[in-house]
Amino acid sequence: MIQAAFFDIDGTLLSNRTDHVIPQSTKDALVELRRRGVKCCICSGRPKAQLPWCIRDGFPGFEGGFDAYVVLTGSLCYDAQGVYADTPIDHEIAERFAGLVDEGLFDCLTLDSEDAFANRDSEKVHELTRMVAYDYPIQDIHEMLKRPIYQFCAFLPPERQHIVEDVMTDCIVTRWCDLFCDVVPANSSKPAGVQATLDHFGIADAETIAFGDGGNDATMLQYCTVGVAMGNGGAEAKAAADYVTDDIDQGGIAKALRHFGLID
Repeated sequence: MIQAAFFDIDGTLLSNRTDHVIPQSTKDALVELRRRGVKCCICSGRPKAQLPWCIRDGFPGFEGGFDAYVVLTGSLCYDAQGVYADTPIDHEIAERFAGLVDEGLFDCLTLDSEDAFANRDSEKVHELTRMVAYDYPIQDIHEMLKRPIYQFCAFLPPERQHIVEDVMTDCIVTRWCDLFCDVVPANSSKPAGVQATLDHFGIADAETIAFGDGGNDATMLQYCTVGVAMGNGGAEAKAAADYVTDDIDQGGIAKALRHFGLID
């Protein structure tokens, strides 16, 4: 029996076509899923500050928001009672990444426990702003490194991702889209965040379901008992999934939950 459900945000719960709000069919499905006693959890690369109100605070019938939040690609996990998993990047490793930025090899985002900051105002940052409806403040990466850092985003296309991978060998490099790749600690990941959440809730040998659309969701889809890729998702997510549902804007989450008998 499924006891916990994990949801990516962009391309899974939120769509560019619906002005970055949760479709009503998905809201109704989440309300029913929670009514049946399933823990509903976020599992995203976004930091806290980038969680829109409907994700953070919930909506009618789903008051209080989600039961748990696995953010920063698993590097930080918390619920209403506080943080239960905290995995920042080692400072020396973060300095190595900053060296690549200093060489002018790419622009980046630096993510602390609360927010994401761009190293400079660039067109790639503007493109991401249009994609996720969030304006990134500008801050020097070395100033950022004075506090714990949980994730970097390097604005590199897939064919140039090796620039980061060749140097950041003690990190996980993954991506949601072609615009940038994520860099997180080697002991952090979406599956690690899923397991930390199950441990936190005291759910042993849980049956879980996960929903995602991007390459950075693939390991989560494989790790959970049932992995569902959105119809609008990429090839990597679909290859990792047990089931491919419909597009986010065509009731994909609700249709998958019905397919597996989790809601009526």
